[in-house]
Order: sequence, then structure tokens, then C-alpha cells
Amino acid sequence: MSRSAMVFTGVLLVTGCGRGDVAPASSASRTAAVSRGEDGAQPPPPAAPASGQPAPRTAAPDAAADAGSPGAAREASGDPRIDEIRKRYEEIQADKGLSTSEVRMACPGREGSAELRLHRKNKDVLRAELKDHAAGDAGSTYLFYYDNGQLIFALNDAEPFGGLTELRLLQRRYYYHQGSPILCLKKSVQGPPDKVESLLHEAPNERVDCSFAPKVQRIASVALRGAEAIDELKKLLCPQPPRQTGG
Repeated sequence: MSRSAMVFTGVLLVTGCGRGDVAPASSASRTAAVSRGEDGAQPPPPAAPASGQPAPRTAAPDAAADAGSPGAAREASGDPRIDEIRKRYEEIQADKGLSTSEVRMACPGREGSAELRLHRKNKDVLRAELKDHAAGDAGSTYLFYYDNGQLIFALNDAEPFGGLTELRLLQRRYYYHQGSPILCLKKSVQGPPDKVESLLHEAPNERVDCSFAPKVQRIASVALRGAEAIDELKKLLCPQPPRQTGG
């Protein structure tokens, strides 16, 4: 699942997805929350973007498969559900007749913002692109794919971490069947800025537990509703004020 035809970079991971429930202490802690994910690994501290760094990934070269490019022929996975998801992904990617709408939101106190782009066939949303801009340099991009209004596949790319000489890229993929996650994968690579994209494309997928898949699905469900659900989206993406305790 590199980032598909998107204009942004990635739907968010607090405890695995999004800024949502707890306000981070800093942009560095936010970055760690996005990147930590399933393996708990801490990335290097984020560095200021530089001209030597690659632009944020806007295409997912292998978004719905384990290897190769979206248009490449693939062997059967051995699971007909996965094969059907891949097939539907390809159909959505190939459809040039989708209409597009966009909505933007800002978090209170300039604590971040987000952009949501929906791609429709008639009135049905087939693909959604959500870019979360956290305060500071951290952020995340999600691509959601739907079939009959139900999430079937999600791709998440965290913002690159590192500096002028080395970057770390982290990507997660979630497959869903009849409302439940059936396969969750992760890729993580580290290398020179001019080579890290190709390293990510060639890296093998690591199968991981799907503990974060329900929250990804919840974000996808809210995103599906577009502008009418913007307040709910803010609750999921924006830092929330600390709860007041009596005393």
C-alpha cells in the first residue's frame, strides 16, 4: 500500500492513528506518535525540511499489493478476499471519470489543519485522501478506498523523518472485508534522501497485528461524509484540551 494519486502526504495516528485524543507535548512527540505504530520504535527527531529531501510521496506504487506496481500482473494471494480488494482497488485507480470535491479544516489555536479530498462516481465516494498537518513538522496522509460505502483498503504514510543525510519512511496498509480488518502490513526503511523512495518500493511487507485498524476505520467512516462531518473530524484529528478534574 508509496502514497497513491494524492495531493497531500497522511489520516493520523494517536496511539497508532491521529492527533485525536491526547494533545502532544510538542511536534517531536507528535512525530513519535505517528511513527511509533505497531513496533514501538522511536524515529530520529524531525529536522527542518531541506532542499536535499525528497518531496512528500504522492503515489502509492504498491498500495493494494505485496510487490510490484499497481498496473503490474500479480499472482493470486491465496486469499480470495485479498484478491478481490486488489481488483477493486485497480478499478478505482483506473477510473478517470470520478468527480472531486475538497474540504479544509483548521484546529483551534493553530494546532494543525487537515485537507480532505473525496472522489465520487455519481454520488458514491470511491476514494478519499486525507492529509493531516500537525503543528510543527509532523503529519500523516491516508488514502481510503470504498466499495458500496464500506471501507475495503487504507494506506497510511507518515511524514519523512530525519535530515539531510538520512531519512526514515514508514507506511502501513489495512485490508478490510465486510467491516472487519483481515490483513495489516507495514513497511519501514531508512536511507539517503535520494534513494529512500526506491528502498520503500522494494522493501518487503511485514505482517503486523491489526490493533490500530478500528480507529483507521473510524476516521475513514467520518471522512466518507465530507463537509457535513467536519466537526467530528476535528475531534479525531485536533489536539483535545486536557480534561478538568474536580478538587
